[in-house]
Amino acid sequence: MNLSRTLTGARIAIIEDDTLLRESLALFLRARGCQVKAFESAEDACRTGNLGDYDAVISDYLLPGENGISLLRRARKASKHPVTILITAYAKADLAEEMRRAGIDAFIPKPFSAEELESALQRLIDRGDAVNNGLSKADV
Repeated sequence: MNLSRTLTGARIAIIEDDTLLRESLALFLRARGCQVKAFESAEDACRTGNLGDYDAVISDYLLPGENGISLLRRARKASKHPVTILITAYAKADLAEEMRRAGIDAFIPKPFSAEELESALQRLIDRGDAVNNGLSKADV
């Protein structure tokens, strides 16, 4: 399967305070045909509109101000539509439980490859499309 073709047109928000990583992810996903908006902080992302309008929201955990779990929780409350991915190099014992309670779809530990992110996005977007078209998650 050609993942870049199936991600074409996906609307993705990236919230990452590391400039090089944020710009690299945006460049990679734009090259795959995605419509990408990249933000330095949760506040920047929320100031510019509704995160529920995106197909996917990817956020770092440790951000200035609001953390990524809180931001992704707000994105899920705004709409059940976006898939949510948390990326972080920070590991703490209760992170998995916090993510589960927030309804976050996936966790990708840093460092990660662009292909790992692309694969997770495709899997989650496909699953969301199937669920939105009347299939249960068990059918996917």
